[in-house]
Amino acid sequence: MISTFKAKRALTSSLLLASSLALGQVEKLQEEKELEVVDFKSIKQVLQKDGLSESAVQKKKQTAVLKKEQTSIERQRYQYPTEGELWGLCSEYWLVKNAQLLVWDFVKPDYGIRENFQALLEKLGFYQKRFKVLLLNSPTLVRASVPGFDDETILLLSVPFIRSLDLSKLEISLLLLEDFLRLEAGHFKKAVATEKLGRLAGTNFYGAKPDQALVEEILRKYDEQIHRKGFTFQQQFEVTKKMDSYLKAHPELWNTYFKLLGKIDRFVKVNTQYKDYVRMYPAPEMQLKWLSPEEKVL
Repeated sequence: MISTFKAKRALTSSLLLASSLALGQVEKLQEEKELEVVDFKSIKQVLQKDGLSESAVQKKKQTAVLKKEQTSIERQRYQYPTEGELWGLCSEYWLVKNAQLLVWDFVKPDYGIRENFQALLEKLGFYQKRFKVLLLNSPTLVRASVPGFDDETILLLSVPFIRSLDLSKLEISLLLLEDFLRLEAGHFKKAVATEKLGRLAGTNFYGAKPDQALVEEILRKYDEQIHRKGFTFQQQFEVTKKMDSYLKAHPELWNTYFKLLGKIDRFVKVNTQYKDYVRMYPAPEMQLKWLSPEEKVL
C-alpha cells in the first residue's frame, strides 16, 4: 500500500512538474514572438534573406529613372522650334493670315511651272533644292520669295501679272530664279530677322511662359518687307549680277532674261496698277544697263 501511495504521489508530482514546465515553455514562446514583432533587425534579416529588400531598392531606382524620363518628355513640350522651323512656321502663318489678300487658294490649271523651274535649276547646277511655287490670283502682290522649313524656298507669283505680260514658261522660270537667288543671298532674312528670334530659337522655356510676341513681331516685319519696304538698289544689283554669271554660259537663257527685263520695264511704266513694282524691285531699266556690255571708245 505504501509503495503504491508513493508511486501515485511521485507520478502526480511528475505530472505537475511537467505541466509547470509546459506552461513555462508556452509563455517563453509567446514572449519570443512578441520580441520578433518589434525586433526590426530580425525583420531586416528576413527581408534580406528573402530578397525583398533588394527588390525594393531596384524598384526605387526604376521609379527614379521613369520620373527623370517623364520630366525630360515634359520639358520637350516647352521647346521653341529651331531657327529653320521658326522661319517655316512664320511664313506659312503669314500666308494663311493673308489668304484673303493674296488669294492663293483658287482653282487653276496646271501650268507646268514647277517642272519647268526644276529643269532650269538643274540646268544651272542647282540640284536637290527644295521649293514650292504658290500662284496668287491677285495683282496686289506681284512676286516674292519667303523661307520655308529648313532651307526650303516658297516662291509667290501673281497670275494676273504673268497673264498681263503674256510670259512664257521660260520667262516665268527666270523670274522665279531671280527670287530664288534673292532669298539664297539672305536679303529677306536680314531684313526680317529679329534679335529675339536668334536668341530664343531652339531654347527651352520650361517653367516659364512662351514669348507670344516673337511671332507677331516677325509677321509685322514680313508685311513691312513684302508690301512696303522691298529691296535696295545694291541688293538688286547683286542679284542681277548673279543672274548674269549663271546665264552667261547659256546664251539663249541670257537673251531671254535680257528681253524679259525690257518687257517688264515698259509694262510697269505705262500700267498704273503695278506702279509699286519698282519700289519693291527697283529699276528694271537699271538692270538692263548693268547687263549691257560697256561701250568701247575708239
